[in-house]
Amino acid sequence: MKLYKKCSCEGGNLDKFVQPIILKILYECDAYGYVILKKIAESPMMKGAKPDPTGIYRQLKTMEERGLLMSKEQISDNGNLVKCYSITESGKQCLLNWIRTLKDYRDSIDLLLVEIQKTIK
Repeated sequence: MKLYKKCSCEGGNLDKFVQPIILKILYECDAYGYVILKKIAESPMMKGAKPDPTGIYRQLKTMEERGLLMSKEQISDNGNLVKCYSITESGKQCLLNWIRTLKDYRDSIDLLLVEIQKTIK
């Protein structure tokens, strides 16, 4: 039996929007991976869905490799070695770029909605 992901037309979250959510979280304050996961889950974009931890950690690694964030290893309160992430200047610039890009997406989506509504009336 093959499992299919929920179709985006049914309101599933859009994976590409994880990056600006992470950048926004780290713009506010440095955070451990667990805290980032928790805050992503609280994002309105997630609509109550919990993010895939493996995918988020993979995204954090990719973003670090691209220079958008950096991490340092620390010992947590319970004695575990954890990474604390922070946004870089490049990450802050990327977040500013996301503002423009998201506004462009919103405008394009509004135009598409108008065209679709004209078509189906």
